[in-house]
Amino acid sequence: MKRRAPRSEPRRPRRSRHEAPSRRGHTRWLLITPLVALAVVIAGVVALEATAPLTDADDLAVTAVPPLAMEEARDCVRRRGDTDVQDIRDDFVRGGRISSTQVSRCPAAFDGLEVTYVGEVVGELIPRRDGAWAQVNDDAYALEVGPLVGHRERSGFNTGMAVWLPDGLHEQIEAAGRPGVRGDVILVRGTLYRADPDDGGGTTVRAEELERLADPVEVSAPLHVVQAVVAGLLALAAIGMTVWARMVRRR
Repeated sequence: MKRRAPRSEPRRPRRSRHEAPSRRGHTRWLLITPLVALAVVIAGVVALEATAPLTDADDLAVTAVPPLAMEEARDCVRRRGDTDVQDIRDDFVRGGRISSTQVSRCPAAFDGLEVTYVGEVVGELIPRRDGAWAQVNDDAYALEVGPLVGHRERSGFNTGMAVWLPDGLHEQIEAAGRPGVRGDVILVRGTLYRADPDDGGGTTVRAEELERLADPVEVSAPLHVVQAVVAGLLALAAIGMTVWARMVRRR
């Protein structure tokens, strides 16, 4: 019997010399394209932010604020004991205006002293028996430039203290500050406690007198015309691409 010759396997087509480089180039573009698109988006956002209109921050500055009793905030050095605390107490004018920054850096120096405190009522009043708690901020957004939404001028962090307003005082608050609204700016006179037991041991000012220095102001961001136009064009482009994709599928 004749033996059949083994079938030869079909030869695989040889790869072209230019095939591997073309695949690498295609992969390279798949990686580069998203990065370029992301860079364009970031540049566009930065450009829109730079051209956005701003509100006049000067109109939001509170001018009737008394000067601080002590211009600078001073720390208490533990290794020197009570010497620093007593020095600050001796330099402080009783009943003078304090800042939350001064108190936070050395709360023991102001414990039990009569003080004046100025700031914006923010958040919500928390009613309790015989009065209400309020968060009062005395940072630049409260007293100088207003809410960030209108001007985007970054002026540090939010700083403030809790203030106890007894009956007869908290009723004078018209509105508390929130995004887009600068709340009542008040001046309170009272006693500062380093660890108020009624506030869970927090540092508070128990007000005895209240004076409103500025009424609530609504601050809305001005219309950004360029941003509105860009958003409209992008929406039209997205709709056009969607319609084109559906037409291609139907074919």
